[in-house]
Amino acid sequence: MIFILRKLYNIYLKLVPQFEDYFLKELGGCNSVLDLGCGSKSPLRFLKRRIYSIGVDAFAPAIKKSKKAGIHSKYVKADIAKIKINSKSVDCVIAIDVLEHLSKEDGLELISKMGGAARKRVVIFTPNGFLHQHEFDKNKWQIHKSGWSVDELRKMGYSVKGVNGLKWLRTERANIRFRPKILWMAVSDFSQYLTYFFPKLAFQLLCVKRLQ
Repeated sequence: MIFILRKLYNIYLKLVPQFEDYFLKELGGCNSVLDLGCGSKSPLRFLKRRIYSIGVDAFAPAIKKSKKAGIHSKYVKADIAKIKINSKSVDCVIAIDVLEHLSKEDGLELISKMGGAARKRVVIFTPNGFLHQHEFDKNKWQIHKSGWSVDELRKMGYSVKGVNGLKWLRTERANIRFRPKILWMAVSDFSQYLTYFFPKLAFQLLCVKRLQ
């Protein structure tokens, strides 16, 4: 029975678009990555090929967990809103679930820094609009301070795709809003086929700026 359930789950995963698949596709041709606000479980952990990556985070326990998992080549403990980044120093700069934790002013400044530091690509992943979120895991950096829209990111030169299904199906920390959760999770997963092309309907946004 367990074997059958695993088989069915693996088939389900192949049918349902995954954020990691969308994200990793955008790293094609990049051999070095600066991961701002890397946290403890950066999606870079799903890379099948080893590349040079630098993880930056202000929360020491997150860096400790990431180090233990061996996700990055190098780590820097720093506040990303204040960090100085060398111009054109890496192929790609990413900020995954980061912008929403900064004020609008700091977020815009960070986006500018990312564009200056990247040689090939900038990748941003953030909720679609403002999403309220409290502190958790004793980490004050988890509080949300700003929201970002499809239109404003497109005006900054980003290609925007919708991820994690329809916006109204999820709430804080991407939790499914309705019960039974297993049913609505499936609805959310399959709705990505729609929201990917219509990001204004999506819960989260995958934004990419190609510099080369």
